[in-house]
Amino acid sequence: MAFVPQVKKWPTDRAVLLVHGIGNASGNGEAAFPLTELKAAIGADATKIAIYTLNYDFINDWAARKLQLGSAIDALGKAIADHYDNAELSATLAEYCGDLLWPVLHRETRLAIHDAYLAQLDQIMVDCINSMAARGEDPATAKVSIIAHSLGCYHTFEALHTACTDPQFNLQPGTDLTQLESVVLMASPVQLMRTIASGIKKLIPSPSELAILNSDGLSLPAEIMDGERILAARQFVSVTGTQDPVGGHLLGKLNDWAFMNIKGQRTLLVNQSLVAGDPVTSLKAALLEGATKVGAVASLVKDPHSWSDYVSGQSELLTDLLTKGLVT
Repeated sequence: MAFVPQVKKWPTDRAVLLVHGIGNASGNGEAAFPLTELKAAIGADATKIAIYTLNYDFINDWAARKLQLGSAIDALGKAIADHYDNAELSATLAEYCGDLLWPVLHRETRLAIHDAYLAQLDQIMVDCINSMAARGEDPATAKVSIIAHSLGCYHTFEALHTACTDPQFNLQPGTDLTQLESVVLMASPVQLMRTIASGIKKLIPSPSELAILNSDGLSLPAEIMDGERILAARQFVSVTGTQDPVGGHLLGKLNDWAFMNIKGQRTLLVNQSLVAGDPVTSLKAALLEGATKVGAVASLVKDPHSWSDYVSGQSELLTDLLTKGLVT
């Protein structure tokens, strides 16, 4: 089915786009997003913000596309397992992370998501102009933010790089005056994907299209204007947990090869714990089964990759960014 951007009337001069990490496995439309947690985190000011959501349920053959990849999926899983180098967890991590990262191997899927993302950003800017102009307000004072989770961070990274460098989309932050207020990347796999994708580059269709594989390394999306870098957003914030393998940690240890640390970003580490006892068993349970399916430890295990928990735990940050526009 064709992607249809959300259209909203802004109550004030602020908007936020929530970007999901997975495809139709997200299920239930907006119910898949941590909207309740976000509104609780920022309180009464939530009513003053136009809240958009982006997932990929318009791709209705998500599982079939993955099956088409065949041996490439196996190579992806092996590369993930080899890098984590933990015999007890390698199979679990290969399956879990592979389920998140496989779209990088499927060009049609990548481009469909990429185009949908840019179409939604464009619609947000149109809604901004229409809503604010109708109230006699200057759209140039609008404050738009993005909160992305998991693979949604990768899609955000790629889409914003395109927005900054390709004038056809009219989303360049300097030329088109569309600089975002903030981008919050929760449990970002961008560095993880760069490392893994670099090792299986021959299996990736049109790898030169990917910003994560830029030969100069990872950089924050920006437009070069009169020799000056105009960032896509005034502030980029990376939030990741100390037990979240997608965000670059394994059993409390930071892995440089998987941890996103781009010059200019603000990094917040969330201290996480799994459960008393064997940490390997706890992490397996958290990632593969979930708290309702792990028997005796069900009430103790928490998913370190939970988007809802990330949002609930960052009330102060989100309040500052979405209601005050603070840049620190």
